[in-house]
Amino acid sequence: MRERFAGLLHRAGALQAVMRLRSSLPVSTVSILTYHHVADHDPSYPYDPDVADATPAQFRWQMQALARHFTPIGIDDLLRSVERGTPLPRNAVVVTFDDGYQSCHDVALPILRAVGIRATFFIATEYVNERKLYWWERVTLLLNQARRSGTISYPRRVELSPRDPATRQRVLDTIKDTANLDVDRFLCGVADALGVAWSREIEAEYADGLIMTWDQIRALARAGMDIESHTRSHRVLQTLDDAALHSELAGSRADLETQLGRPVRAVAYPVGRRIGRGMQRIRRALATAGYKIGLSNASGINKIWPQSMASIVPFDPFDVRRLGLDRTMSDAMFLTQIALPRLAYYGRHAD
Repeated sequence: MRERFAGLLHRAGALQAVMRLRSSLPVSTVSILTYHHVADHDPSYPYDPDVADATPAQFRWQMQALARHFTPIGIDDLLRSVERGTPLPRNAVVVTFDDGYQSCHDVALPILRAVGIRATFFIATEYVNERKLYWWERVTLLLNQARRSGTISYPRRVELSPRDPATRQRVLDTIKDTANLDVDRFLCGVADALGVAWSREIEAEYADGLIMTWDQIRALARAGMDIESHTRSHRVLQTLDDAALHSELAGSRADLETQLGRPVRAVAYPVGRRIGRGMQRIRRALATAGYKIGLSNASGINKIWPQSMASIVPFDPFDVRRLGLDRTMSDAMFLTQIALPRLAYYGRHAD
């Protein structure tokens, strides 16, 4: 239904009218798009099937559409507006990528440079440093390679039936929702229960084929892209104690600044859950670690009012919203959710 409605709006020219109206309002608005991985659909692809948000052809069209209808900006522009009240350009949009997939360097970067768009890449640094595989990708590989069903007992008893789609969700939810979980211990238990051989050498080989190196991340930075934090190990912040929070937040920022020699100001929250105003412990950890802004995957656009109205309609820099994408999304829907975010897609990926 949303797709049909988006097509009608697009053909009627209503989207352009909405964007013209928005650009005439006194409030600055910015839409932020969340990508992870750019790849064509391949039935033999061994990893998480939900990670790719666009094919290369879709991504090129989408970037050309942004350049034609919107004003792409970077983190510096966003921070100047948030901190100083500097007006954003008309119909501002930020392109972001989470995690650090190699397709960011190999596929997305050439397209971004050709179209002339600056994007922001949020990197989970432990996976780059240690050549580890993202935990959701490791889960997918283990279930795809399972030789048998099994049972794990840590952190609680769970029956594993690899042919049952619900098993994957149960394993992912355990990682996302269990406080202070030892993820490596848990996933080693899953591998043993399913009869799958796993080692650091096996994992590194997978990681080398999927995750960027620091040289590739530095190439993004040299090309004018923003590089910011996605924590160290992509743990849900709400599940961590104070010491783990510090390691994830301050540690990732230190990793990036050491490798890149530039300040890190922004963090995208793993799994994208909002950090509400009631989560003061996490907000203090974010501020202590030196972050100026934090991005969730809560769907919507962001409104930044002039400083004269900031006390009446304050902007929350640790609750910045983004818009999710999907390879099944039509061109009309891509434009519609930016113009009318209530019709936006909600991300399916673990991130």
